[in-house]
Amino acid sequence: MSKKSKIEQTLPTVAVLPDATISRRNFLSLMMAGAGSAALAACGGGSETSAIEAAAKTTDLAATQKAASATQSLFYGMNGHMAWGTGIYKTMTPAQQLAILQDLGVTNYRCDVADAGMSTYLATALKGPFAGSGVAILPVINPRSARWDPNSTEAAAYTLGYDLAVRITKPLVGLVKYIECGNELDTIGLKIGGDGSQTTDWNPAQWPSFRGVIRGMIDGVKAVDPTINCGVNVGIPMAYRALQMLWTGVTPNGTAQGVGGAALVRWDFTTYHWYKSSGKIECAGRNNMCVNILQVLKDSFNVPIWLTEFGWSGSNDTAQSASDYMTYALTSYKSIKDKYNIQSVMMYCVIDANYGLIQPDGATKNLSYTTFKNFVAANPV
Repeated sequence: MSKKSKIEQTLPTVAVLPDATISRRNFLSLMMAGAGSAALAACGGGSETSAIEAAAKTTDLAATQKAASATQSLFYGMNGHMAWGTGIYKTMTPAQQLAILQDLGVTNYRCDVADAGMSTYLATALKGPFAGSGVAILPVINPRSARWDPNSTEAAAYTLGYDLAVRITKPLVGLVKYIECGNELDTIGLKIGGDGSQTTDWNPAQWPSFRGVIRGMIDGVKAVDPTINCGVNVGIPMAYRALQMLWTGVTPNGTAQGVGGAALVRWDFTTYHWYKSSGKIECAGRNNMCVNILQVLKDSFNVPIWLTEFGWSGSNDTAQSASDYMTYALTSYKSIKDKYNIQSVMMYCVIDANYGLIQPDGATKNLSYTTFKNFVAANPV
């Protein structure tokens, strides 16, 4: 996948998010806590009786939502930035976003969070318009916007990941069944050679921090609610080896095998990103390698697979070629979902200038919007 500018950039923290329209290249990296923090401030007081009644209603609602999410199909998913405090997501309400998702037939909405305010904003939506809607939310924790240092020690990274996950998970207890721990954390200098498919492709100096922050996030989520399923992803197309190394406790040291003995990282579902520019996911790689990524993921971890980002090649595609790819991708993934235990495929994204079904004005629909909608309607899961 050709995402060089995204992969190589140094990403700013939450505090420096610009007001300009945000492209796919900055996805889940440039975020603002304003919208989420506002949700915290919106909580008012009341009498003791009303507080008890409200708590009881919230508990019942959470139990109902969680039971529903355990049985509904999550296959047709979408990415968005509901908790952002900037751009169209600042002015478009959760109810308005939900209406778009329901029109498309989407049942799974992936939204990035980098602090407790942002997760509280999602929680408020889940207890409000999303309650009983048939649309679940997948929060994805972004330590890159919470000042994670890829050059820190494993212990420091673990602590940051753990504390961040605890803060983010607390407002979501009973409202979500799945949380994704990190987004494309392999794309900040961690790969030092090759395409990511070999142990020697990975940076020994940064690996401990990478492993630590992921371990911390998983442990933090589980400490708050052990019933929540955690997912882990990579952003480089051939970076399945990085996931294998985490799973088996291997640390890169410049040799082909690396060195074993590190803490084993375990997750409940494997998440992966795949775009048109990366070619065919069942026959991928350079020099005609033809690596079946999905088979590798299935054989390596034996847990469900979620493609939490897929899409066309941004501005390199025309409206027609983007629409054609959408048909191809959805047809392909639906036909092989049972073979590889693919539980969800999440298109990037609902609103974006280059990658979206809708333009940044929140109203202008691209051709791919109709393509996606019609496919889902004709192919229920």
